[in-house]
Order: sequence, then structure tokens, then C-alpha cells
Amino acid sequence: MWNEVTLAAERARRYRQRADLRINTPAEALAFINQVGMCLLFSAKGMELPTLYGALCGMEKAPPAHHNERELGLAWQWKDDLPIAGDVLYGKFLKRKPVFISLSLAPSFYALSGSFGEPDDFRELYHDAKLTAEARQVAEALLLQGALPTSELRRAARLAGEDNMGRFDRALAELQMKWQIVKVGIADTNAWKYCYIYDLLPRRFASIITAARHINSTEAMSRILLAYLNTVVTAPAGAVCRLFDWEAWRLDQIVTRLHADGRLQQDATIEGRTGKVLQCLS
Repeated sequence: MWNEVTLAAERARRYRQRADLRINTPAEALAFINQVGMCLLFSAKGMELPTLYGALCGMEKAPPAHHNERELGLAWQWKDDLPIAGDVLYGKFLKRKPVFISLSLAPSFYALSGSFGEPDDFRELYHDAKLTAEARQVAEALLLQGALPTSELRRAARLAGEDNMGRFDRALAELQMKWQIVKVGIADTNAWKYCYIYDLLPRRFASIITAARHINSTEAMSRILLAYLNTVVTAPAGAVCRLFDWEAWRLDQIVTRLHADGRLQQDATIEGRTGKVLQCLS
């Protein structure tokens, strides 16, 4: 049985939030993301996940207000460099928050997206009322013109102007949550000389699409759940549903199956807390 102290210590080890485990190079950062499968750049309320910044610092802490800290600078740099190199994905894939997703885990997420791996899958999602008109406009622009920086994409999607800024940002988040688009580069084509370049995910990461075709929804959820629990140690079922936007009855089916296979404990407890938590056994 875990208690608050032992759980915090084990998470610190797995999150590399210890001075002796902190990461120092881009290669170590990539290895860390591949090990945990998914992580944040900085901590976010309501999301129990490791952070790249915490692994750089060797501890969990809030980013400083100033911008001359070494670890903060490296975190900002690597969150661009690693995805641009095609080594990981970085985008608003969970709860509209930007997260890193390893390439090994990405096919499982894509297998649950409801898409078929075609560049114009967004049209079907729009037809089924799973995307807004603004999201379709953005995706259509990318389909027709190829990868575009946000400054040009807004105009191509007919969402330019301050009045449309919120609608455009929400459209980008929708498309990432539905695994339709990805960040693929950085451009200096706006007033701040810094903006993301987006492209359609099926066009840029064909390997993810190919791998996803061999994963059914049950296996996809199982892989994601086990990867998550292998990182965070334990989690209540409700928190898992909220993080991944899964229905409780569907998670119950997955948990029952994994428990029967001896890969997951579904009734673990944490000393001093009420309620049951899920715990990976592999």
C-alpha cells in the first residue's frame, strides 16, 4: 500500500524530479519523453503528469517570472526542437493543453480519434458535428496549400483579424484534440517573429497512421492506460476518464480485462485517502 510520502517519492523518481536524475541534454529529454509516453512542458491544474521543466530542474517548481534561467530557456527551446525534428509530437492533445506524446504511443491515441488516416478525414468529422465550421476552414486551408505558419493560416482560413482570434485558436485546439493537425516548425512571419507552422497529421506522420491501423480501440485504451499508470504510479478511475475524455463504462471494461490478465490492480488504496485507485502491476 502506498502512502503520501512513498507515492510522492516514487513519482519524483519516475518524473526525474530529483537532483541525481535530472536531464541535461536534448537526447536525455527525448529519452525521458519516450519513457513516460506523455508529459507536460509545465505543470497544469487537474493533470497528473510529469513535466519536461521539472525533469530539467530535478524538482517540481513553478517557472520563474524572469526569463534568464537556464532550465527555463532549455525547456522552451526543446519543446520546439524535438517536435520539429520529428522525434515527438507536441500539441493540445489532452484537455486542450499542450503535451508531448511519444511516437510509440501516438498510434494508440490516433486509433481512438475516429479517423481513417486520410488527409481529408476532417470533412467526415465536420459532417458528424464533431468539428466546428472554423476548424474545417483551417483544415481545408492546410489540405489545399500545405503546411502554413499561423500568420498565413489565419488568412487562408478566412479567420484573420482580431475579432476572429479566439475562433481561430479554438479551431486549432479542436483539430489537435481530434488528431487532425500537428506542429511541424517555427516561422518568423508575424509581428513577434515567432509562430508555429502546422500541417495535416496524416500527411506528415504516415508511420503513425500505418501503426494505428493495426490497433483496435480496446488495445489502444489499454496501452495508453498502462503507459499512464507506469508513469504516475496510481490514479483514480475518474481522473483517468477526465484526462483522456473516456466514458466510465468503457474504462471499466478495460480495467476489468487488464485486472483479469494480472496487469493492473483495480482496487488499490493510498493510506490516508478514501476511495480506490488503479495501479499497474507490470
